[in-house]
Amino acid sequence: MNMSEQIRSHRKDAGLTQEQVAAYLGVSAPAVNKWEKGNTYPDITLLPALARLLKIDMNELFSFREELTEFETGQFANEIAKIAMEGNMDAAFEMATTKIQEYPHCDSLIYMVATTLDGMLVLSDIPDECREKYRKTVFDWLERVSDSADEKIRHSVVYLLAAKYLQMEEYEKAGSFLERLPDTQIDKTLLQTRLFLHEKDETAAAVFLEGKLLQAVGNIQNYLFQLLEIEEQNGNHREAEEIAEISEKMCSLFGLWPYGTVVPRLLIALTRKDEKKSIQLIEAALEELHKPWDMGASPLYYRYSQKSFDRTGKSSARSFISKSFARSFISDIRNKEEYGFLRENMELENILMKYEKVSALL
Repeated sequence: MNMSEQIRSHRKDAGLTQEQVAAYLGVSAPAVNKWEKGNTYPDITLLPALARLLKIDMNELFSFREELTEFETGQFANEIAKIAMEGNMDAAFEMATTKIQEYPHCDSLIYMVATTLDGMLVLSDIPDECREKYRKTVFDWLERVSDSADEKIRHSVVYLLAAKYLQMEEYEKAGSFLERLPDTQIDKTLLQTRLFLHEKDETAAAVFLEGKLLQAVGNIQNYLFQLLEIEEQNGNHREAEEIAEISEKMCSLFGLWPYGTVVPRLLIALTRKDEKKSIQLIEAALEELHKPWDMGASPLYYRYSQKSFDRTGKSSARSFISKSFARSFISDIRNKEEYGFLRENMELENILMKYEKVSALL
């Protein structure tokens, strides 16, 4: 909120007219009107008296607040996510940078902006050179709040940075962040749920539990994928096959995205460098990725789905996510080492080209 908005808002809160403000300060009512429209600003000598009249301090008048409310932070994150989703990543980062400059000590804002735009970058199809520039900005923001006084933000950022550096194979940096994480963390999920129920807010309790459940089963699914790869790489093929079967059943049991049923078998085929099977499973995975996951169809997540997607429109948001995952998957196939043995295969190239066209039409 800029100065003109502050004057207008606090004048109304105080129940004052423009004429009354003008009379108190010894100026004309049209002058006050111009201040509130942002056409002109009060003389510097009038500012202390104006702040006293509006019952605010000078910092509030100049909008020099250190913090934003949780609602304001969430609202801003939604704004930049929508802009990024529409394909204007430049504008989203520019807005975020300006906001952080305005509130340089608001750790919750920096954390929310960094994680939101990081997710948008993962899903976007921008050129690699642009992605790298923005990725560096996100890392700068995250490291800036990695020592936050807010324990929740600090732990979340440290964990995220450790994971990212591991993925980048920068093991020394990853280790330094992992060492900063506490050995144990208390899960407050059931206590928080009981509190919601005590407050007679059954819907909030259900949405909270659904979100926690989705997060938990997603983590378990990733653990299974990782364990499967370890067993397969160590020649324990029977165990790897059994884990793949468990993972497939888990997708069905917990209402996860059907794409996840293809992943375990694809991981096995890639590790074994089974060209024919890998191509079949890549095509199956791309087919599933182009079928948006209807999270709301599951009794486990239907409330959470409504809360997550209603802001931007369910169909458009899910279509965007499906398309973005497909693009990211195709990019991995073209660039990552584990797919290298498939690069010269024309059947695969035709499949990738087909689904690139499908993504462009969505």
